[in-house]
Amino acid sequence: MRFNALARATAVAAVAAGALIVMGCSSNHDADMMSPSSTTGASAADAMFAQMMIPHHEQAVVMSDLAETRSTNPEILALAAEIKAAQQPEIEQMKGWLTEWGVPVMSGMDAMDEHGGHGMSGMLTDEQIDQLAAASGSEFDILFAEGMIEHHEGAIDMAEDVIDSKDPRVAALAQAIIQTQQAEIAQMQVILESIRTQPQAAGSSPSPAAAVEQDASASPSTVDLAEALDHMHAVTLVGGDLLVGTHYGIVEVDPTTGEVAPRGEAHDDFMGLASADDVLVASGHPGHGSSLPDPLGLLRSADGAQSWQPVSLTGEVDFHALAIDGDRIVGQSTSGELLYSVDTGQSWESIATANATSLAWFDDRVWIANGQRLSSWSESGETTESNLGPVVFLASAVDGSALWAVLVDGTIHRTTDAVEWSMVGSVPEATYLAATADTAYLVSPGRVYVVPAA
Repeated sequence: MRFNALARATAVAAVAAGALIVMGCSSNHDADMMSPSSTTGASAADAMFAQMMIPHHEQAVVMSDLAETRSTNPEILALAAEIKAAQQPEIEQMKGWLTEWGVPVMSGMDAMDEHGGHGMSGMLTDEQIDQLAAASGSEFDILFAEGMIEHHEGAIDMAEDVIDSKDPRVAALAQAIIQTQQAEIAQMQVILESIRTQPQAAGSSPSPAAAVEQDASASPSTVDLAEALDHMHAVTLVGGDLLVGTHYGIVEVDPTTGEVAPRGEAHDDFMGLASADDVLVASGHPGHGSSLPDPLGLLRSADGAQSWQPVSLTGEVDFHALAIDGDRIVGQSTSGELLYSVDTGQSWESIATANATSLAWFDDRVWIANGQRLSSWSESGETTESNLGPVVFLASAVDGSALWAVLVDGTIHRTTDAVEWSMVGSVPEATYLAATADTAYLVSPGRVYVVPAA
């Protein structure tokens, strides 16, 4: 049954591809009314996307707010908090674009009227929102997950329409929406299954993975963060320090106390972040006080994220996932290309078209997760697929001796030979991780999960 989430996510991608044709049929009136100023360089499609996605996101925030007082399910509460933390800043970002472009911000109904009803895919009706507001407990949880899945599918359709935008900011946001919400759809499918099948038989496996040995392991320890993280994108370990890339810079998290502290003076939006041998690489968008163009391309730090130097692709590429192994770097660009460098990022080649949510070097191969499946690539051009299941996040141990994976259902798996995987634990929310040989650290906006290998 858990494969239903994977099948649905795959179907979403197919529907979204078809939506490119349907949504391209807006009338001339639409184009005239929503066209940005000719001096901005933004397209009518970009403006329509922002005008429609703002009320779309606002409804998701309303739904997430309802969860705070109507649900007691920790998975629903964590997911709702993450949705709100991600989408509220995106609303403000898109409003800023519309102001820059000289295009009005519209309410949901005004936007639908303006564009002939195009683009508002997945919006819940007033009746559905009222029904959600009147529910509580498991009834609310089911309605929330079902409604948010439909809502996310609509957002993916809309984002697919501007994935090739010439404005790198729009393309980056579209890519982020697609990646994040595909993974959340799969996660909500698992939550729905769990709710509908309770009480569950003792000892039943929480993961669909084949050829996986389940270890008898203790539950992960949990540490609440002293301060919630806003819009986090990546986690890595450098010199024993747990660093998190966020919307407003790099922060250090103490996994024993939960203390959170900023690292360095950069306030950039770090979308991709990876490390090896105390060298950090990153990508994203310039923040307050930065003189760099958008996007940042590849950045490098040799002092633990205290300072950053541009390496290449500045103003050209935004990497949403990165992995580094010595001089070799691989990155998932928002254009959909998987780019590869053998000279510390000085030059690049495209090795595949992908939609990676996470990347890791292990066993002399690049491992690629996309929320649906796990695959790997070698420099010889050989590609393989793992039967582990829908992996969404990866981390190679600091010493390279193990590869860790988090599935969409929150189960955590580990391998030392890239063949046999052991399930070592589970957490209520699939989230970013970093790892040593024997411990994984999963960081969510509000807590750290510490997972031992055995």
